[in-house]
Amino acid sequence: MPRWIDLAGAYNVRDLGGLAAAGGVVRPGVLLRGDNLDSLTAGDIAVLGDQVGLRGVVDLRAPFENPREADWFSGLGISWLHEPLLDLTGLTDPSVRRGQAGGYDFAKLYATMLESAGAGLVRVLDFLVSGSRTPALVHCAAGKDRTGVTVAVLLAAADVEREAIIADYLATAERIQLVREALAHREEYQHLREQASAGRSAPAPVVDPQAIIGALDFLDATHGGAAGFLLAHGATRVQIDRWRHMIIEPR
Repeated sequence: MPRWIDLAGAYNVRDLGGLAAAGGVVRPGVLLRGDNLDSLTAGDIAVLGDQVGLRGVVDLRAPFENPREADWFSGLGISWLHEPLLDLTGLTDPSVRRGQAGGYDFAKLYATMLESAGAGLVRVLDFLVSGSRTPALVHCAAGKDRTGVTVAVLLAAADVEREAIIADYLATAERIQLVREALAHREEYQHLREQASAGRSAPAPVVDPQAIIGALDFLDATHGGAAGFLLAHGATRVQIDRWRHMIIEPR
C-alpha cells in the first residue's frame, strides 16, 4: 500500500518506504515523490517539516513552469536542487501536442527522456548522497512522468525489485485526476484550461505499467541496469553504494 502523505495543496505525495528490495526493503523517511508544491498551505508545510522532517527537494520542472526555491525551504533547513528533465508527454508542456489518436507510446517517450537525462540524474544522485538532504522529495508538476522516471532509476540503482517499482509508479493512478484539475488552475498550465473551455478536455493521462516497464527495459538493454546507466554518465561506485546503504533497510 502506498504511504500517502495527505496534504491540502498537493495530491500525489508519498513516502517510498516499504518497497521490496534485494536483501531488504526501502527505508521509510529517505525518498519521497510528489507533484507541484507551489500551493501548499501552512498546515502542509508543518506536516512536511514536523512530521516528515523534510531536508531536500529535487524539482524536475522546466523553466516555463516557474520552478523556484520556496520561501519556507530556508526556514526548515531544506536544500533545493533544480534539475529540469525533458517532458515529452504533453500534460505539462504546451509545445507538445497529442496525435489524432490522443495517445502516446509512453515507453518510447520515457526512453527518449532517459537518453538526454543521464548527467542530470547523476546530479540528482550526488545531491541525495552529499550532506544531510534526506528525507528528500522528488517532484515535477504531476509527479507521474519525469518524477516516475527519476524515481525508477533511483530505486532500480538500489536493487529495489522491479515489481515494486512498477507498483509504485501505478499508485499515481489513484490521484492523477485530482492533480490534473489542480494544474489547470495555474497560469503555467493554461493550455489545460483552454482544452476544457473548448470542450476538448481529455481524460486523465493513463498510468500504464508498460511505460515504466519500457524505461526499465531500456536501462537493462543499454547499460545493464540503472546502476550501469548512472556509472556511464559520470556517477561513481562510491555514490551508488552510499545510496544503497542510505535507502535500503536490511532484513
